[in-house]
Amino acid sequence: MRVFGLATLAALLPVAAVAEEAVVLDEILVSGGLTPIGVSETGRSFTVITNEQLEAQGTRYVADALRQVPGLAVSRTGSFGGLTQIRVRGAEGNQVLVLVDGLEISPAGNGEVDFGSLVVSDIERIEVLRGPQSALFGSNAAAGVISIVTRRGARNDVSFRGDAEGGSDGTAMLGASISGGSETWDGAFSARLRRTDGFNIATGTGDRDGEMDGDRNITLTGRTNWDATDDLSFGANLFFVDRESDFDDQAFFVPGIPTGAVIDSDDVNDATDISVGVFGRYQMLNDALVHQVSFGFTHNTSDSISDGLLSFGTESRRFKAGYQASYAFETGGFEHTLTGLAEFEDEQNDIISISPFGNTINDQSRTLFGVGGEYRVAYGPAALQTSVRNDFNDEFEDALTFSVAGSYLVEASGTRLHGSVGRGVTNPSFFEQFGFSPDFFIGNPDLIPERTFQWDIGVEQSLLDGDLIIDATYFRGKVTDEIVSGFNAAAGLSTSVNADGESPRQGVEVALTAFPIENLAITGSYTYTLAEEGSTNRQEVRRARHLASLDATYTFLDGRATLNGNVAYNGDQRDNDFSTGFFTVQPLVTLDSFVLLSIQGSYAVTPEVDLYARVENATNADYQEVANFETQGVAGFAGVRVRF
Repeated sequence: MRVFGLATLAALLPVAAVAEEAVVLDEILVSGGLTPIGVSETGRSFTVITNEQLEAQGTRYVADALRQVPGLAVSRTGSFGGLTQIRVRGAEGNQVLVLVDGLEISPAGNGEVDFGSLVVSDIERIEVLRGPQSALFGSNAAAGVISIVTRRGARNDVSFRGDAEGGSDGTAMLGASISGGSETWDGAFSARLRRTDGFNIATGTGDRDGEMDGDRNITLTGRTNWDATDDLSFGANLFFVDRESDFDDQAFFVPGIPTGAVIDSDDVNDATDISVGVFGRYQMLNDALVHQVSFGFTHNTSDSISDGLLSFGTESRRFKAGYQASYAFETGGFEHTLTGLAEFEDEQNDIISISPFGNTINDQSRTLFGVGGEYRVAYGPAALQTSVRNDFNDEFEDALTFSVAGSYLVEASGTRLHGSVGRGVTNPSFFEQFGFSPDFFIGNPDLIPERTFQWDIGVEQSLLDGDLIIDATYFRGKVTDEIVSGFNAAAGLSTSVNADGESPRQGVEVALTAFPIENLAITGSYTYTLAEEGSTNRQEVRRARHLASLDATYTFLDGRATLNGNVAYNGDQRDNDFSTGFFTVQPLVTLDSFVLLSIQGSYAVTPEVDLYARVENATNADYQEVANFETQGVAGFAGVRVRF
């Protein structure tokens, strides 16, 4: 049986997400526990996407890379830079924790990352954990974790990378990064500018050649590490995004325009996100006992500007401080890791809403204190991981969460069994609690946190001496007290309510990796998801029951040339139908299934210079991911990458 590590798979398979790697020798999953864990020792469902895969595909936005991950649904509102949501296993977008180099980047206001702001910039890897992870990471990880890890500088070296790209819709991109270090220090910094004139996302006018909706994005990342002594080290991280994204309004009181249709309007979202973190680590007892102290601060601002005037603005801040200690030891062939955690979090959110019905200014805050622990044990081919956490909230009831995961490798047959079970919690967001617009939506201070319970079990099989790897996972669970859209009859406005009953979640995730001939790598995934809302039994919106992807890369000319093709299928899905207006509970409309085909080729002119070209939506599919918002047709791009 052929044995692959993640690095080996990345070299052989430079284009596809590697799902549930079982037979791995030395690679780790950074976000797989309170401390990094070997990927063969975790029973959690996970996927790793490497930098080599992102480059081979020419991926521009993180959301596009995530389309290939089993269990994930992507919804983009119109043009690039528009609101983009990621849902894991039928959950809501604010139930997925998003980290960049360990920093939580979601705005405190709605608790949800807009993936329209996340361009691919100097990313080393993306890790995706599926299933409840609140026992490890707290309330925002009830459905999963998406962890983005940027490149780290190499010790005793200096390197530079740069790239430039242009193409359809007036798109231009420039990126540069520098990294390096000395014997005791390393650092890396990257900057990327991407702008596009976009395309017309409005459907209400029936004119695809109307006003263009573009995007301008500046992304900066940085990280540094310093070894003060052999046992004491310090580090710091930075993540910064500044962007302006055009968007169009929906018609609710426009004569001659169907209610709910998207119409051309002079609307811009001006947003800035900054996250900074520092940490210190001290190792004792020959590195068996490790203490770590960390501090993180996230500041998010978002202003909606209509016809040059501010109509809505939000500013949120999150401060985190944590301490954890981890002790690793062995007894009679058993390898143990015991970790304890204490964490403090303070969140604040300010809202300004300006309208003819009156202006609203909200200034809210809340705090949380959490304690938890994790115990891991491995013996030969078997591994067990358990964790528990209790969060003490000043606004809600205290929450106890847990997680248990196990893995067992049958080496003789190349079979790995894996499974997990866990409970998660999601606190109501500031928007849900306190509202954000006196004209359309008011808060509900009586909301209680959502509770998630889910288990999964799967088997991974390696065949044909490792040339074919298939992984299949079944998951099942429920959400209790799900927070859904409702209607406040007294105020005559939309609001949020806790749904009656339980909201079931179940499905199947299948991933395969194949090497049918030399220099050809093929991967695929298929997901079936059944997600229903509370006692209504309505299918949850923007969560297709059937998702699939197929990706292939062929390398030739002694490795200098690469050809990549990627197909993503999104089945029929339901979405809210605003034809009855905004002030009622909306009926549902069905959005048709669609297939997206992307093709990229690259050629290494020299070892330091690559040329590439890419076609997106090569079949010019006409589709919608969000009701009434148009999407991009066929588009072409070309660029150059340099490194030295």
